[in-house]
Amino acid sequence: MYNHRVLYLTIILLCLFNVIASASTNCPVEVDPTTILSCVAIDAVGLVQATKGNIRGFCTMAERFMECLKTKTRGCIGEDFVRGSLSELIELSQKCCVNKDEKLTEECPFVAKPHCFSLSDMAKTSTGREIPIRDLKIGHKVLAIDHDDKIVTTEIISFLHYENEAQAFFYTFTTESGHRISITSDHLIFVGNRTYVQARFIDPKQHKLFVIGKNGTLQSSRILSIDVKLQRGYATPITQHGTLIVNNVSSSCYSSIHRHSLGHMAMAPIRFVHRAKQILGVPTKADMNPNGIHWYPRTLNNLVHMLGPLANVFTTTGGKI
Repeated sequence: MYNHRVLYLTIILLCLFNVIASASTNCPVEVDPTTILSCVAIDAVGLVQATKGNIRGFCTMAERFMECLKTKTRGCIGEDFVRGSLSELIELSQKCCVNKDEKLTEECPFVAKPHCFSLSDMAKTSTGREIPIRDLKIGHKVLAIDHDDKIVTTEIISFLHYENEAQAFFYTFTTESGHRISITSDHLIFVGNRTYVQARFIDPKQHKLFVIGKNGTLQSSRILSIDVKLQRGYATPITQHGTLIVNNVSSSCYSSIHRHSLGHMAMAPIRFVHRAKQILGVPTKADMNPNGIHWYPRTLNNLVHMLGPLANVFTTTGGKI
């Protein structure tokens, strides 16, 4: 079940609007209140299109949605109130809906790049202590899974992407066991048997997530709901094993790539450099995480996209970052 924050706000606003609409004889909603529900349907379709990477689809639907509401509420007492409620959708359109020859700004939350985990979700140490993703540092020892799908302790070795203020759309999975995890659309999540699937392609009827059970081992859990929400702040921590357990749910560290094994192979130089620093005794900075994308994955992605259409075989970023 997909829930959209803008959609919820719209429904609430429409309920309030219907209460005050009757005070105006020229209000279209007063004639037939059900006609405005068509605007809500447009909004839902647009957001789903956007989270799946179809920015043009979102822009078309967003434009129709805003024009629909303006038309339906013209002449009503609540007209200004409803228009003011569209500020978030208008802001998204300004950031993401550009002319054909213009490049999308990085402020657009729909831009395909390695967003990864929500900063408010939690990693866990072997002693059971929970650490918010925003507070993870290089060198922290956290729980992950190995190549045999067993729980292990691993080390944070780098951050591929970190943004404490930028917005992104997150798929929030809630499992039958009561666990919840929020990841961006192109992020890979573990579904069992050494298999990882991007969040946007998870099917609750086909896939299950794997969580830490009461006995301390991995167990499968059915997906109850998938909510799509706009949230602020995200990070892509990388571990030696290329996996991370977040909110007791097992996941890959990689995003914007089709296969977990390919991502792990591509990040081998980062693991090698980190290990070399440890052997040579080179100190690792563990203070504040800088905002932005790590130079290595950015360079690697941009080199791959020099291959043209062949780049789509390896990555889902859609272009240079």
